[in-house]
Amino acid sequence: MKKIIVSSPLKVRFHRIRLRGNGALILLCMVILIGIVCGAVSGKNADADVMKRLDFIFQTNYHIRCSQGMLSAFVSSFGSAVIFLTVIFFLGLSLWGGFLAWSVPFLKGYGYGLSVGYLYSAYGFYGVGYNLLIVLPGAFLSAMIIAGAAQEAVRNSFKMIGIFTKCAVKDDPHIQMTNYLKMMLWLLFLSAVSAVADMLFALCFSWIFKF
Repeated sequence: MKKIIVSSPLKVRFHRIRLRGNGALILLCMVILIGIVCGAVSGKNADADVMKRLDFIFQTNYHIRCSQGMLSAFVSSFGSAVIFLTVIFFLGLSLWGGFLAWSVPFLKGYGYGLSVGYLYSAYGFYGVGYNLLIVLPGAFLSAMIIAGAAQEAVRNSFKMIGIFTKCAVKDDPHIQMTNYLKMMLWLLFLSAVSAVADMLFALCFSWIFKF
């Protein structure tokens, strides 16, 4: 009887984590929105030098899309995605990473909000138009990919915790890790597609904007 009392709460807890996968994705999207709001507020007080220094991580240098060619736009977008996905991937491989993976979508949203806030502060509705036509399409796809990757990292991390509890392990650890690696590779491919979309939107509309 004592064994049932000890093990039951853990079983219920991890069972609920698996059932609420879609709910976790929605919460991660909300985290991104919160990051966008915080970044937009901060972006009003940022200057051009700060935006250029943060570009490799947050894609805040709009001059790359407008004046440095399509390849530079692709490299900037894909490089940023690779950084975020790498961080999320390693967090998903640790027992505590599932709790920290939630912060990565916030940072992604913060970077986009930072760019939006700066463009609006510096160029008004001209900057808003640039954001809607060039930045937003690729940023939206990238944000959804980051949210999906964070969800997978949270799931994998909690499943690893389940191995060290008294819960019955339903998934083979080798199969679990293989599926995690395959999912991350698929998300990396989608990030490349998102970077191509970012490049194409810059190709189609960057001629309109001269900063």
